[in-house]
Amino acid sequence: MNKITVIIPCHNTALFIDRCMTSVTTQTIGIENLEIICIDDASTDDTLHRLQTWEQRFPDNIILIPLDSNRKPGAARNIGLSYASTDLVSFVDSDDWLEPDCFEQLYSPMQQYDCDVVFCGFKRDPSGALTYFDRDSRSYIEENHLIIADTEELTKHLMKDKIMGRTPCGKLIRKTLLTDHAIFFPEDLVYEDNFWIPLLHIYTKKLYVIESPLYHWFVNLDSITLSKNVDFHTDWITIQMIKLHEYERRGLFQKYREELEFDLLTDAAGFMSLLISQYDNPCYSLYQLEKELVTSRIPDYKHSKYAADFLSYSGSLLEALYAPLDRKQFQEFAKTIKQVWKDLGQAL
Repeated sequence: MNKITVIIPCHNTALFIDRCMTSVTTQTIGIENLEIICIDDASTDDTLHRLQTWEQRFPDNIILIPLDSNRKPGAARNIGLSYASTDLVSFVDSDDWLEPDCFEQLYSPMQQYDCDVVFCGFKRDPSGALTYFDRDSRSYIEENHLIIADTEELTKHLMKDKIMGRTPCGKLIRKTLLTDHAIFFPEDLVYEDNFWIPLLHIYTKKLYVIESPLYHWFVNLDSITLSKNVDFHTDWITIQMIKLHEYERRGLFQKYREELEFDLLTDAAGFMSLLISQYDNPCYSLYQLEKELVTSRIPDYKHSKYAADFLSYSGSLLEALYAPLDRKQFQEFAKTIKQVWKDLGQAL
């Protein structure tokens, strides 16, 4: 019987999918212990054909689900989860790859401690080939540790610090945690992780952290989130609005108002960074929309319990949202920030 379901959303990653699939199918835990669900999200390159080849090689372990229209990673992951036959699931992006013993390392503490989630470290990796970390780079001074969030204060700590990071990848997750608490991804939108990650931190009560990096996060310069001057970046604001509605619906503000407001402010700074970096001429109307969304909920971010945690650059981005900038002033601010980032990049 399979132990782990691996869910891989795929869209136009023909250049990388073989590397990803090789790293998954050669795991030391054994292919016989894996159910691999690949969702081809209406790729227009050779991705589907390559996935069909993999399915033919491992017909007992690989399930291929082709979609007729592009639904974005959130829908693909939700569909994969609905097909999962095991109680343990893991999400892998199709341009990333795993260390050979990743699932073996994740599975052991999951069984030993009956965890909700086991989370491993990851590293950005620009390699164009299938390479692995040397043992020295996988060694950390910090020890692996078990976290039991059995009080509201401990849950608040998990939420505020995003202990499990900001991506669904690099984790082994108990499927019932996701289904029992309706932790699903928004569909037909990008930046879906911004919605999903806070809920995972809220409902996870037993977490095991493996400090060693077992997940290779590929630096893909063609990633959709790095595209410039495109409409879908406004999905970020849509996700924020969906989050706020969902938090209200679940009554989460009653317990975690300060932490959820900190999350909103972090998102606001993130959108300002996105708006300035990914548009040649940042849109004043989008600035005003984000401004209204945030300031209507939090009249003064400096009164936030966690205001001191914002870095100087994040603070300046938030300041701009709370300042009465007209169109010209906003454009000058954006120009200044772009130059600061350029100078920092040159200095580095």
